Amino acid sequence: MDLDLRDLQKSGRIGRIEVDNESKEGISEGIIKIPSSLTRKETALLAATVETVSRVGPCEADMKLLEIRDVRETKRKKIIKRATELLKEWDQKSLEPSEIEEQIDTDIKLGEILSWGKEKLPAGPEVDINPDLIIVEGRADVLNLLRIGVKNTIAVQGTQVPKPVIKLTKNKSSVTAFMDGDRGGMIILKELLQVAKIDFIARAPEGYEVEELTRKQLIKALQNKKNANLFKEIKDIEKVELEYAGKEEGLYNVLKNLKVKNESAIIEGIKDIEPGHSIGFNKAMEKLFDIMVGELFEKIRNYKDTQYLIIDGILTKRLLTLSINMKINFVACKNKEEEVVVPDYITVHYF
Repeated sequence: MDLDLRDLQKSGRIGRIEVDNESKEGISEGIIKIPSSLTRKETALLAATVETVSRVGPCEADMKLLEIRDVRETKRKKIIKRATELLKEWDQKSLEPSEIEEQIDTDIKLGEILSWGKEKLPAGPEVDINPDLIIVEGRADVLNLLRIGVKNTIAVQGTQVPKPVIKLTKNKSSVTAFMDGDRGGMIILKELLQVAKIDFIARAPEGYEVEELTRKQLIKALQNKKNANLFKEIKDIEKVELEYAGKEEGLYNVLKNLKVKNESAIIEGIKDIEPGHSIGFNKAMEKLFDIMVGELFEKIRNYKDTQYLIIDGILTKRLLTLSINMKINFVACKNKEEEVVVPDYITVHYF
């Protein structure tokens, strides 16, 4: 590569060189700007070469590179930023064809929603004529189901189930409670199981609401509905949540198989345990201790009757060995160390 600046300027590969300088006390300092259309490697080589300049005319000089800036990249960023602004302005003033279709669809479905009964509950147009019924929580849930063609829905609009809805369920061949995947949904479900005829239970994925589910998620949730008879004898809402979660051997079943006298004590313990604490129960499900996990190894020996242990932490090999030696039947914990192998005669539940 020929690095003669004059030749490079003649060929247009180097632009107009700008020099800004000032003199103080006989010493001149300045900045030289060299526009380049060379390749990245050629530009870097030119910059390194310029740094070797030791004289300018009769004077000694010291050159130091401050930066190599890609002005094209700066321009691209400005263009992208401006294009984004223009697109936002455009979006605010107009709708894409798909958005127009969605808006039309929403308007149509809104027109289909009924105000059912004296309470004027949001409902689909087939709530009275369809032999099957789907109960949801709110108006937005009814609308979302209408979008996929499900028209036999009614919203209870709160945790207090209206009496006309209770009466309506008794006249239907099949009633499905389709609840949000949060605690509010479980509270409404508990109420429905107590006062209405519910045949099936469907739930949105944990943390989601029915109103925000996609078509695919709605269909999947309804296809995976469960027989409500599974929950008829379950009084505590926590047990309903554990059973519905479909975990391998739900905690309620595990405790039932262990013939625990008061399994709700353990469930409550897991739910309410303070961070970094451990709780122990004896065979009669009496609470023996509530101590920090860091002190557990030393202090648990004082509670020889411990049968059930809850740890808000990791089950270590040392703690497992101690549990086995104390003949503890059940341990609930966050996780276990990788090398820990749990024998068959001790039950470990992860929460």
